[in-house]
Amino acid sequence: MEAVPRMPMIWLDLKEAGEFAFNAAVKKFVLKNYGENPENYNEELRKLEVLRQSAVNVPRDFEGCSTLRKYFGQLHYLQSRIPMGAEQEAAVPIAWTEIFSGKTVTHEDIKYEQACILYNLGALHSMLGAMDKRVSEEGMKVSCTHFQCAAGAFTYLRDHFPHSYSVDMSHQILNLNINLMLGQAQECLLEKSMLDNRKSFLVARISAQVVDYYKEACRALENSETASLLGKIQKDWKKLVQMKIYYFAAVAHLHMGKQAEEQQKFGERVSYPTLACANLLLLSLVQGQPETVQEALRFTMDVIGGKYNSAKKDNDFIYHEAVPALDTLQSVKGAPLVKALPVNPTDPAVTGPDIFAKLVPMAAHEASSLYSEEKAKLLRDVMAKIEAKNEVLDQFMDPMQLDPETVDNLDMYSHIPPILMEKCAALSVRPDTVKNLVQSMQVLSGVFTDVEASLKEIRDLLEEDEAQERKLQELLGKGSVPQGSPPPASSTGLAEVSKECSKYMEVHEKASFTNTELHKAMNLHIGNLRLLSGPLEQVRAALPSPTLSEDDKQVLQNLKRILGKVQEMRDQRMSLEQQLREMIQKDDITTSLVTTDRSEMKKLFEEQLKKYDQIKVYLEQNLAAQENILKALTDANVKYAAVRKALAEVEHKWNTTVQTLVASYEAYEDLMKKSQEGKDFYTDLEGKAAKLLEKARAACQAAEANRQQILEKEMKKHPPPRPTAPKPSLQKKPLELEAEGPEDLRSLPPDVLAAHPTAFQRQSSSTDDLLSSSPESQHGGSKAAVGQPLLQPTKADAKEGQKPKAVQLIENDPYEKPERVLRLRAELERFRALLQRLEQTEPGGTAELDALWKELQDAQERDARQLSIAIARCYSMKNRHQDIMPYDRNRVVLRSGKDDYINASRVEDLSPYCPTIIATQAPLLGTAADFWLMIYEQKVSVVVMLVSEQELEKQKVLRYFPTERGQPVVQGPITLVLSSVKAAPTHVERMITLQYRDQSLKRTVIHLQFTSWPELGLPDSKASLLRFIQDVHGHYLHQRPLHTPHPWCTPLPQLYFQQDPQDLVLGGDVPISSIQATIAKLSIKPPGTAADGVCAPNPEPVPEPPGDAESSNHVEEIPPPAPAAPPAPTSSLELLASLTPEAFTLDASLKGKQRMNKQNFLQAQTGEGLRAPRPSDDPLSMLDPLWTLNKS
Repeated sequence: MEAVPRMPMIWLDLKEAGEFAFNAAVKKFVLKNYGENPENYNEELRKLEVLRQSAVNVPRDFEGCSTLRKYFGQLHYLQSRIPMGAEQEAAVPIAWTEIFSGKTVTHEDIKYEQACILYNLGALHSMLGAMDKRVSEEGMKVSCTHFQCAAGAFTYLRDHFPHSYSVDMSHQILNLNINLMLGQAQECLLEKSMLDNRKSFLVARISAQVVDYYKEACRALENSETASLLGKIQKDWKKLVQMKIYYFAAVAHLHMGKQAEEQQKFGERVSYPTLACANLLLLSLVQGQPETVQEALRFTMDVIGGKYNSAKKDNDFIYHEAVPALDTLQSVKGAPLVKALPVNPTDPAVTGPDIFAKLVPMAAHEASSLYSEEKAKLLRDVMAKIEAKNEVLDQFMDPMQLDPETVDNLDMYSHIPPILMEKCAALSVRPDTVKNLVQSMQVLSGVFTDVEASLKEIRDLLEEDEAQERKLQELLGKGSVPQGSPPPASSTGLAEVSKECSKYMEVHEKASFTNTELHKAMNLHIGNLRLLSGPLEQVRAALPSPTLSEDDKQVLQNLKRILGKVQEMRDQRMSLEQQLREMIQKDDITTSLVTTDRSEMKKLFEEQLKKYDQIKVYLEQNLAAQENILKALTDANVKYAAVRKALAEVEHKWNTTVQTLVASYEAYEDLMKKSQEGKDFYTDLEGKAAKLLEKARAACQAAEANRQQILEKEMKKHPPPRPTAPKPSLQKKPLELEAEGPEDLRSLPPDVLAAHPTAFQRQSSSTDDLLSSSPESQHGGSKAAVGQPLLQPTKADAKEGQKPKAVQLIENDPYEKPERVLRLRAELERFRALLQRLEQTEPGGTAELDALWKELQDAQERDARQLSIAIARCYSMKNRHQDIMPYDRNRVVLRSGKDDYINASRVEDLSPYCPTIIATQAPLLGTAADFWLMIYEQKVSVVVMLVSEQELEKQKVLRYFPTERGQPVVQGPITLVLSSVKAAPTHVERMITLQYRDQSLKRTVIHLQFTSWPELGLPDSKASLLRFIQDVHGHYLHQRPLHTPHPWCTPLPQLYFQQDPQDLVLGGDVPISSIQATIAKLSIKPPGTAADGVCAPNPEPVPEPPGDAESSNHVEEIPPPAPAAPPAPTSSLELLASLTPEAFTLDASLKGKQRMNKQNFLQAQTGEGLRAPRPSDDPLSMLDPLWTLNKS
């Protein structure tokens, strides 16, 4: 039925307008009643006149409807200001033509103008609704809306204008128009429902409602009074309406038959089409219908006839149900789904701004003032209640001093405060802060001690000279010195030296106090500086934190919740108060007052003030809740007292600790400055003391020479006495000599040092103990004993460390054997059964698999929380992603770089078939040198790069490898040279040569770049990835260590594999070039050994430039070494490899051989030493050591 031709619609003609001369009347009323110049409103009157001309000559479109609505609203505004109604002061005659008779009807009432405009509005909507063909869904909607708007206009005209101004606007005609418009709107809705294939019962009810509307219209048309008013169009309308009644009744019965078919009521399925056919037969009696109607009737008859024949055959031959009589069928109740859309003359969206807005009557102003007073009274009442409650709340809360933001400040203790984090970050970029401070203070202490030693030596020289002088006087007697002889020049020089020494000692004693205070300050801050320079976990552990029980935490949470309620109550109260004030401020009903009668002002006030009832209810609820909240807060505060005291103490300790650490950081620069000033002062004083010491020595020597001369003169007079002084011991203070002797003597044997005592031994002072420890050790540690033996250099043995686990290799297909395939299938079935059991939902509602998965996730989180990345966080510039950092436990440590950090992790025990690997990120611009240094130190031979060429071209990843053959690229201490490039289907293979600094030994690295890895996600082709993995394993099977770049989520993962070395056997016919190449290869220790640095605990360091090693402060006799164990048999290849310049060493002990020393020459009689059996693996053992003397 959705394709049935559309029925024609009824539409109404527009009324024609006459004259409406309102200008003069309006001006006269304005001048008389408003006391304003009427000429000021010429523009407003002109706009209204233009709007009327547009309304009476309205176009037949939607814009015409808008014009009529706008003019109708402006007439409403004008009537509220200028009384132009019947028998009012400004009334003027208004003429309009009646539709049915064509007569001109005139009334002196502006409401007549409004009524005619409303009639034209309804007629225009009916015209627009009937014009559309309704062949599309949108057309049906538009027509339905127009008919509803027409019904709304006629309804407003009937209800608000009870006086019948003309025949065409009589009550009977308006009812007829309303039913016709609603029926046609329902008809459009029926067409839309059939087009949308709605349920048959719903379509039947909609069609039945169309019949009801048209029956009401038909009764009005059959009324004799209405028929006389309509004239000749009455017959046409009646014929069309009656036809539609029978037609849509048939449509309703047709769809009731469909409903019966859906409900499998096959008897009713036959009866309803029969009734529909009866209705259509009645239509055949109506003559003179248009062709469109006849076509629709034929189409409908065909559809209904087909349905009837089909239903009758099915029932006669299949279902055999009784066919109910037509008068017993259930009647269809209509469903009214359309309504008259109302007209609002004061809607600003439709009528636009009021043209006469400036013209406000005095009565409207008075009414507006009264309304404002009502609003103010309401606001005063509400504010009085709010202020009273706020006063009570403030009096209650102020003494408590509870802030919801700080009452539960436990989060403060879970992290380091920002100010302290800044200090830690500042020290992290200066890792030598503590070391520099300690060294500076050590230098200051050394200069201080040197000055003190020089002054003490000067004082000792003066005292010794004075003692010698007294001995001379005692020996010679006072009378032996000639009277009146001038004192010798040496005495004068010693007096000057003594005077200057006293002055220097006084200055030294004053500066010594400052030096002591400086050392005390350094001791006070050095520990804090070491703490700030260390890991963040240690800093966090050093800060105090509260220890609360579960009950205490519950008390805190309860108090915080109640304080939150208090704050929420405050905020809500302020918000409601602000909303109330804004609503009152913006509430202006002057426009409504202008159009309202004085008798209805009070009613209007009451209706307008109802808009504040909702906010008033909310405010009253808010005020009533305050008492309950304060009562709960009192109880919670009582329980919080003890917890509050404990938290206050912890917070005080926390703040004190933080301030102390910050003060230590800020004191660092001051300590360094004062330390430098002290060094400058003592350096100057040391120079002066040194000069004074030389002067004192010279003066003492002169005095001694003078005394010798005097003594020789006296000896000539007397025979020399027998000397009685004992000989000085050569072993005097050997320990002091060992500790305080010059550095160039410390390496001598102890007996030699003891045989050459120094003239002065520096005394120990408190500063020795203060600064004798190294910068890395904790200050204040005890000094080593003097007699402690020297540390002997040792070398880690590769075989003593943990040996790498043997990696199992998968050769060929592991499932070639049938028994393994059967075993695999059995394990698969067991695994499926296990999964089915785990996926079964338990009575609790969760599956066991979900519980196990959650347990695994919890375990991973616990493990992650226990692992630290503190070191990686200190080098944020070296991390590509701040959320992907190596753990401190398994990170790779650089041994010869500027620092030991690189974003790389050692991954072990992944699988019995996988060796130990190292995963690292793609090198950054500042970490490329560290990357290649790690490759060199870890002795990596293969690099696998999972980055495509597109990412390199976009510069998302640094091209850290050389790209041109033969062109060296320097990365820090490593020089790279590209030897060859080979392109494979899945990857690009490069051979890169590495050379460390200026060493002649070079290494070759295989660089494999997988070219199919996408920028995001995983490769599309599994086959290419598996083929690439197979190629990588091929390198591994050829005894090559392996390295690839980055975990799955980083741009460049890198993995390092370990293997055990294999011996290479050189045959007798091997040329010398091959032997040299083999020696060079053997000189590189394979990564499978523990010394390779991948899994050995003590890897060999990379060769570094020689540095200044710290020499020992004590010299002691080295005990003879223990007899060496017999060396393990070694291959000749090892000896051959040791002859390379890089691997050759004179230290035979490193190869398990006994070191030759003095004892070997003293053990000849025991069969040891030079007469011991010659080693079998020494090719030079057969040479005669005295062959040069036996050449003849």
